[in-house]
Amino acid sequence: MNTPGDRRQALRQSTTLNGIDFIRVDATQTKLEVHFLNPVPGRNQLRSTVKDPRISGGDAIPTVPVRPITDADWSQNPGEPPVLTLRVPAPGDFSQYTLSLGGELLDPFFSRATFSFKANCDSRLDCEQPPEECALELPPPPPIDYLAKDFASFRKALSDFSAQRHPEWQERSEADFGVMFLESLSSLADDLSYLQDRIAAEASLDTATQRRSLVRHARLVDYEPRPIMTAQAWLWLEVTKSGPLPAGLPVSALGPDGERIDFETGRGLADTQTYPVDPRWNPGKLEPYAWDDSERCLPAGATELWLQGDGLGLFAEQWLLIDTEPRTGGNESIRALVRLTEIQEGSDPLFGDTKLTRVSWRAEDALARDHDLTRTHVRGNLVPVTQGRRFRESFIVEGAPSGERQSALVRTGLNGTPQVLFPLAQAPLAWHPSSEDADSPAQPELSVVRQDEDPPEPWSWQRSLLDAGSFETVFTVDPIRYRPVGLRHPDGTVSMDYDGDGETLRFGDGVFGEMPDEGAVFEVTYRTSVGAAGNVAADSITLVDPNGPLGEWATQAGNPFPAEGGADAESAESVRRLAPEAFRARRLNAVRPEDYDAAAESLPWVQRAGTVARYTGSWHTVFTAVDPLGSEVLAPEQHLELAILLGRRRIAGHEVYTSAPRYVSLDLEVFVCARPEAFQGDVEEAVLEVLSDKRLRNGRTGFFHVDRFSFGTPLERSVLEKEIQLAHGVAGVRDVRYRRRGFTAGLVALPETLTVGTDEILRVDNNPSRPERGSIKVIVEGGK
Repeated sequence: MNTPGDRRQALRQSTTLNGIDFIRVDATQTKLEVHFLNPVPGRNQLRSTVKDPRISGGDAIPTVPVRPITDADWSQNPGEPPVLTLRVPAPGDFSQYTLSLGGELLDPFFSRATFSFKANCDSRLDCEQPPEECALELPPPPPIDYLAKDFASFRKALSDFSAQRHPEWQERSEADFGVMFLESLSSLADDLSYLQDRIAAEASLDTATQRRSLVRHARLVDYEPRPIMTAQAWLWLEVTKSGPLPAGLPVSALGPDGERIDFETGRGLADTQTYPVDPRWNPGKLEPYAWDDSERCLPAGATELWLQGDGLGLFAEQWLLIDTEPRTGGNESIRALVRLTEIQEGSDPLFGDTKLTRVSWRAEDALARDHDLTRTHVRGNLVPVTQGRRFRESFIVEGAPSGERQSALVRTGLNGTPQVLFPLAQAPLAWHPSSEDADSPAQPELSVVRQDEDPPEPWSWQRSLLDAGSFETVFTVDPIRYRPVGLRHPDGTVSMDYDGDGETLRFGDGVFGEMPDEGAVFEVTYRTSVGAAGNVAADSITLVDPNGPLGEWATQAGNPFPAEGGADAESAESVRRLAPEAFRARRLNAVRPEDYDAAAESLPWVQRAGTVARYTGSWHTVFTAVDPLGSEVLAPEQHLELAILLGRRRIAGHEVYTSAPRYVSLDLEVFVCARPEAFQGDVEEAVLEVLSDKRLRNGRTGFFHVDRFSFGTPLERSVLEKEIQLAHGVAGVRDVRYRRRGFTAGLVALPETLTVGTDEILRVDNNPSRPERGSIKVIVEGGK
């Protein structure tokens, strides 16, 4: 059987047949030179038989017409094949066209040829078309088990494949190389399958288990999972010498399991200030002074106290502890922390000019409960303490470690840039709330200083390096851990790999944060925390090491109040539940009246807010009034803060107007029956006390205290009579009459529920100097 290559050679040897050899297109693309294979002598005979030229096969131009053939279109040099010149009105497109010629002297196979009108266009591609080859017959693909996910199933799948493709190989010995290679591939596939499952699990918030994945998913919706927060407390000291006490001195407490819980003086790792201490402020040195036996009670709301002696060295802004021991058989100490504003020395001339010192403190530190001066002691030497234990490490970037200095972990990051990492050896890292803004994320108890600079250069922490400039010396903390794997290299470095949750410092890449230079030496100081276990009870932080740094200063210590603020890291379940809803938890716009109320109540000094929206004739106006906590008067700075807050959240086109609340003043007449053994004056005094707007001596508040009623709070007669019944000597309530000042002239019976408007607040101050704020008149019947 002849092949296509043999046919061309056979046609060249023929004396009767001819065929097309190739086609050449000129520069105008309108003239085609058709070259034939054989230089046949019968040119006239060939000229008379070639006819019907057709050009077809185009894409945009399917066919191209050819002008009729004339004798002038033929040419032939002596001893060479003839050439036929064809002309077309216009060139074709970029497709491959086929020229077909009819004629008896043309071989059927070589009577047509493919060409391109654009053959003369510049191109770096080979114009010769590769020969067509038939596709090889492949064996049928083996069946694929897509449920194969472990070593055994992969081994079975490869065994079935080898039996189908290589039936002659039947070796199954475990020592055979083929079997060993098969099992090695199965093991590798098992590892890759596990890695795929882990990556797929970490790609979703619902299935992620690694802390790093949870944090990154949560940050996509602006939710910052809570890290381990460190606890803080106040500590009193019994010191042996005076002077500035530095921060960072260790003290500890015993936990429920007997483990030591470490604390340090100061408000955190960044606290470098000193705290004044003096033996004159030790326990038992500052004792209160009562001018008379009738003044042995320091009442609630007090802001000053007399102390025995002078020359005590007290100063403004100093913290003092007022500690009242429990009564005999009691178990509760009454303690208050106050910050001094004024110190004044004096004397008692009646008892031999007894030296005294009067101390005053801030109004916000006013005593909340009564203190019995016969059981009260005053203590100084107060310092804050923070839970945690301090560690210090040093590392070098891309250098050989030496001594205690480690080598940083350098990996290839995005775009091929080096990524400098340093995993902390101790965990978990302590975090504390930001002192500037309560809504800002927590900050780590961490200090990073570059030591090879002169002077040493501190680097600052940033939550995300995406917010850093290319020259900012910052770093961030990733919740991941790396551990050494393998043997130590000859240069002293150790290979490290990912090992789950922990803390690792990550530096910038030169685009987002500055990249540390090669050979840079850093020193890292950080503190670890026990989280919620650091919230120890009062009087628990008492362990002072006499041989430690604090032992040089103090012999005894104690925390008057429980430590607070410590918290464990937020659980994965909590992150999954709260992160998707975090952006809805705090709205930054206000549409409905309740939205304005919620925005106003977010201020710490607002007890409750009331909002009414009205159309004023020109535009919509929102009127918001607030009930300030512990006061009836809105300070100018509070009014401004409220107006700015609501102005940022209002709807465009709506005006916001903030105003003071509307108070409803009531005049009450209360008719009570006294017990037979009670004096009428005592009963009247007791009723006025329980219905007052003051804070009572037992720590409770009077019925008409400013914080008890807010916008729209009604007056329930049953609740009022219940409070009156609790007064000393009251046998019963006969009647209660009322009058709304400014609305009604006479008093009428108090209904079961006295309602007020949503922007109104009930007020009964019973202050004779301010009768317009309401009054109470008690009529006692019976008794003595």
